[in-house]
Amino acid sequence: MICSTGDAVISCCGIVLPPLEAEKVDIEYKDAEHIAQAELVEDEYFITINHEMSKSHYISFMIAIRDIGYDLVKLYPEGNAQARFKKNCIRKLLAYCNRDGLFDVTECIPKTKRKAGNR
Repeated sequence: MICSTGDAVISCCGIVLPPLEAEKVDIEYKDAEHIAQAELVEDEYFITINHEMSKSHYISFMIAIRDIGYDLVKLYPEGNAQARFKKNCIRKLLAYCNRDGLFDVTECIPKTKRKAGNR
């Protein structure tokens, strides 16, 4: 994984790689496998995604992007699709599925609990 705070050109084997754009999850479709749920436990959000975690299809990581920096939790096949993040200053919450790509799961955090200005 490569993280950049500004514009960057990343290439591999002579091919320029485009930046990943996070897809919005349709929260109205209740059976979608990329919908996350957040439970507040003390000063952390316990995030779970009801997703297959086989060796061929799994959530690879979840990342909380903050005002300053980020927290990344690496997930592994045959484990659970869950992570804990401190609740303060989360701007965006993303999950990466090895088959379907990057998803914005920020909506699982109640709006009243997210930092003002989140969208």
